[in-house]
Amino acid sequence: MFSFINYKGQFPAFLTHMSEQLTIRKVTPADIDALSDVSITTFKETYTEHNTPENMELYMDEYFNPERLKEEIEDDRNVFFFAYIDDEIAGYIKLSVNKQPAALKKATAIEIERIYVLKKYHDQKIGSALLSYSISYSITHGYDMLWLGVWESNERAINFYKRWGFEIFGDHIFQLGTEAQTDLLMKRKC
Repeated sequence: MFSFINYKGQFPAFLTHMSEQLTIRKVTPADIDALSDVSITTFKETYTEHNTPENMELYMDEYFNPERLKEEIEDDRNVFFFAYIDDEIAGYIKLSVNKQPAALKKATAIEIERIYVLKKYHDQKIGSALLSYSISYSITHGYDMLWLGVWESNERAINFYKRWGFEIFGDHIFQLGTEAQTDLLMKRKC
């Protein structure tokens, strides 16, 4: 029923009740256009109502253009995975070891830099599947800590991460166009 490409470990119980075919696979340079499209769509769906169109465009133009995404995919400090329902992209995740907060310097940590699910797949456990996959990936690759930044006003996401055992350990500035926003930093042991 499930096809987690390169997935090592037990499937969480919540996944055994899904009716659709769920697949998670690594994003390759051949997937650049699809990654750009899903990045833009999910970012708009998540943040448009809370930000100016100008700041949204500035951010998306800088971070979700195909050239930038190709560089990120080819950088071995990053890894992206798509989640598919049947044969359609439902969301994606980016894991990265590009930076690490000072508070985690004693840990072997990896960041969930992006985790997004298309709105039409919300409440179908896709985010949970991606997070579970990330934990498994982190463990099998020798990381002992998973961390992320989440916008302080995104209560839905904060509560989701708390349910998965993440705890707040600080904050940092997230630059969205010309606006500096505060992200809460959250961590959990793998």
